[in-house]
Amino acid sequence: MLFYLLFLPVSFLSLLWSLANGSTQLLCATIFFTILYSGYGISVGFHRLHAHHSFKTYEPIRKLLLYLGCQGAQGSPVTWTLLHNRSHHAHTDKDGDVHTPTKGLFYAFFGWIFHKENHEFARKELFKIKKTLDPFAIWCHKNYVLLILLNLFLISLFTIWWFDGRYILASLNASFLSVIISGIVNVFGHLPLKGLTYETTPMSNQSTNNPWLSLFTWGESLHNNHHYKPRRLNFNTKWYELDVGRWMIAVIKKS
Repeated sequence: MLFYLLFLPVSFLSLLWSLANGSTQLLCATIFFTILYSGYGISVGFHRLHAHHSFKTYEPIRKLLLYLGCQGAQGSPVTWTLLHNRSHHAHTDKDGDVHTPTKGLFYAFFGWIFHKENHEFARKELFKIKKTLDPFAIWCHKNYVLLILLNLFLISLFTIWWFDGRYILASLNASFLSVIISGIVNVFGHLPLKGLTYETTPMSNQSTNNPWLSLFTWGESLHNNHHYKPRRLNFNTKWYELDVGRWMIAVIKKS
């Protein structure tokens, strides 16, 4: 948890500086890394592949997705999956839900990351099922902080010829934006707004579809659709619902 207390404020300051002083090159690099970390890493890798096993891909790509998901600064693939499946889906919008906005909007956006009880819960659940988990996911879990630092080192190594630190800033920006995007899903995926959101399938929780945010959340804001059938690959059920993550998966899905 100490890592988040250090890393996320630094990432936030990087984003503020970039907004005030950034160039078009920095903006494009930030968007590129955000697509990798939040889109491919969190939505495709952690969520649809590792947590719900919604599709199959080639082994090197699977490992790359989990690596990219670590850069999203929301925990290792093991921690993220345990909290998502055994907390969020098991107790949706109830006391045991780690992501619900019923505990407060700030909690759903950021607070759950810093909440000590959530990390304790993940550790206890990991102890129960550790022997059944994927070895590479366990390796990512054990080396989570190291992988984030390694990523920053690799970016600096590959850009040293340009003597340009903007790519480091872009990576930090993307990590923070990944947390923001997940926070948006946590809040607005469970916050019914009259005239803006809707349920495709009435459920006992507050999950709702917010098509206005689907483009920027990789389709994750189509949350009622997802909660109705969590293992379904695509989150859209209507022609006007944009599931960007589904398009991203089409490039890497194993036939």
